[in-house]
Amino acid sequence: MTRNGFILLMLTTVVAIFIGATVAERYTDEGFGRTLVVGAIAAAIVFPVSWLAEKFGLVKGKFDPSKLGAPQDGEGRDPRGGDQK
Repeated sequence: MTRNGFILLMLTTVVAIFIGATVAERYTDEGFGRTLVVGAIAAAIVFPVSWLAEKFGLVKGKFDPSKLGAPQDGEGRDPRGGDQK
């Protein structure tokens, strides 16, 4: 994700939550139902924006969980995959 992609999605999420909270406060009672309405409205706003951000190259649509916590190239692990001693 690029810096501009992060800023775009962060601001979009903040605005979407604000809009969702404003609408949900007017039309729903307090409680878990209001939370679900805010989440649904935010998702309906953020999803298309994130899809467009991916199309414009601001976000890469690839997630590889096998690389989570892996050291950067040339750091940390020996060729066998264990930690260096």
